[in-house]
Amino acid sequence: MTPRTLILHCDRKTAEAGRQVLDSSGYQCMVATGFEEALALLESQCPQLLLLDPNAASLNSSQLPKLNCQGPVVAVTTFDTLNAAVNALKGNGARTTVEQSIAHRELLLQAFGLRCTRLPPPPAFWGLVGTSPALKETLELTQKAAHSEASILLCGESGTGKELVAQAIHTNSSPRAARAFVAVDCAALPESLLEAELFGYEKGAFTGAIRTKPGLMELAHRGTLFLDEVGEIPLSLQAKLLRALQEKEHRRVGGTHTIHFDVRVLAATSRDLLQCVKEGSFRQDLFFRLNVIPIRLPPLREREGDVTLLANYFLEQYSEIDTGMSKSFDADVLRVLESYPWPGNVRELQNIVRRMCVLAEGSVITTRDLPAELLPNGEQLSFPATPAPIKSCELTFMEAKRRYVNLFEAAYMRGILERYTGNVSRAAEAADVDRKTFYRLLRKHHVQPHAFPAQDLFAASSTGRWVVT
Repeated sequence: MTPRTLILHCDRKTAEAGRQVLDSSGYQCMVATGFEEALALLESQCPQLLLLDPNAASLNSSQLPKLNCQGPVVAVTTFDTLNAAVNALKGNGARTTVEQSIAHRELLLQAFGLRCTRLPPPPAFWGLVGTSPALKETLELTQKAAHSEASILLCGESGTGKELVAQAIHTNSSPRAARAFVAVDCAALPESLLEAELFGYEKGAFTGAIRTKPGLMELAHRGTLFLDEVGEIPLSLQAKLLRALQEKEHRRVGGTHTIHFDVRVLAATSRDLLQCVKEGSFRQDLFFRLNVIPIRLPPLREREGDVTLLANYFLEQYSEIDTGMSKSFDADVLRVLESYPWPGNVRELQNIVRRMCVLAEGSVITTRDLPAELLPNGEQLSFPATPAPIKSCELTFMEAKRRYVNLFEAAYMRGILERYTGNVSRAAEAADVDRKTFYRLLRKHHVQPHAFPAQDLFAASSTGRWVVT
């Protein structure tokens, strides 16, 4: 049953804004700006929840008992007026008073006496969210290896969080946790620059070396050296790296003095290094030096149930940062996210959740906000050319109206783009809508202009002749 809610607020614009938020969350909302109007709605509509603004909460205590609501009364108030609101509501049945900073979703759940479902606390390693058996197995092995000095090779597809695990190992491996964590992206630098970055160089060692620069292995002294995408290191440099790691000493490029260093080595790769060894592109002795403790990070498609946890985790992060409001997922959206194979793993999920969070207009992210690539066969959500019959009697007036409007908008945008063969400028002009609003409607209903290409100017007729169409 749809919860009925009455908002009593002295400013109608503010109350209407609140109603839109609650309507999108499944609440049937009514608005009153005065005491008498609220009283009439309470008697005729019998709402299950009454929301009071700070001014309403400070009404004369003799008036408040007249607000005979069947359910809880929630006074949304600031700290300064909290005590006053509590006193005003005393003796008026089961009432709840909350501070204004509490999120709308938690406030309403509390008011209806429901348990507020919170995200599970992150596992022992910071930032690694999930409860799947595959992730638990990886975490258990990582925790065992973290306190040792042995080299660790992190294997896994791109986007599975290899650097995050490396940072967690460093943070949890005393006494090196207090020292530097130095990451080297071996795939981002050409051979000459990678050698100079790793080992450092002396002044005058090559053109442009105007000063002496210590290498990253020196900077990681007594800390952790993380070699990301170690499989991309050129074969010619692997021998020098192996000797340096084995002897814990090296010479800078162009230098003659031996520099000693003490580092704990963590390496990561998205390639099959054993296969690279067989192919001759990676040294076998360096592989054995790095692969003391191999840890495989499972791809997201193998982490059953973690997609929902991660999606909610990222959504809670980005809702306040990017939109300033609390948002949630529709159940259908979570089902789509769970069924998607996620070739880009956690990184892809994180970016898509942020995109939906920013572009979704309401407080609830629905299937309309899903990117096309997440839908089966990359298809857009289909809408009929004319609105399908809706059993209006089963919906509130506002909900039925909203559904009809959305169906009309989607069908209209597709129809006018088809008419003008995907030309947005001509379609917007014909619709008498400015381009900014036109593009907003395209994004809202996931309509792609390139899906309506221009047809050929000439087509073959049944007589074999070419005719202009």
